[in-house]
Amino acid sequence: MLENEPKKELTDNEIVEIVREKDPERYAELIERYQGKLFAYLYRLTGAREETEDLLQDVFIKAFRNLRSYDTGRKFSSWIYRIAHNEAVNHIKRRSLKRFIPWEDITATKDMLEMSSSAEGADVTQIREETRTEVDEAINRLPFKYKQVLVLRYYSDKSYEDISEILGKPINTVGTLINRAKKKMAVEIEKNNQRDNNKGKKI
Repeated sequence: MLENEPKKELTDNEIVEIVREKDPERYAELIERYQGKLFAYLYRLTGAREETEDLLQDVFIKAFRNLRSYDTGRKFSSWIYRIAHNEAVNHIKRRSLKRFIPWEDITATKDMLEMSSSAEGADVTQIREETRTEVDEAINRLPFKYKQVLVLRYYSDKSYEDISEILGKPINTVGTLINRAKKKMAVEIEKNNQRDNNKGKKI
């Protein structure tokens, strides 16, 4: 091996083995890898920074305590996301939280929102912002079971297989949930447009 050759980065599962068999302090490396992603995921579901920080700490503690039962033949990311998902669901049930952070990026609307450029005129920018608001409001009105699959799929960029493992549902069910969620979101946007039109007629 050459002196200046970069060190190969260990996989999640390789670090897990080291933590379990040799050096528990190396668990900090897994925390560093996942704290940003998991914080963003949990924050999207709870909408409260302090609660998210507490939840995130609980997730890493629970994952560490259960590390010996983790099957390294599976993906560590899916395993720890599932722990995070369960913690979020339990937290929301306990606190009866109703408020969720808006989620902006979804299918065609996501693509449209990302087409921002400095060359845009004021009218285009305004339309784009109005669309963003419509999507935000629609997502906020969706039941949690639909919100969670959309957040995992489009915000966390998880595959259907990953979502299946995280939620403990068959891949076909995941696909069905995502399709229904997108349809329900479209309905919510249409309802909002109708309300706006009715307001305009009364003026």
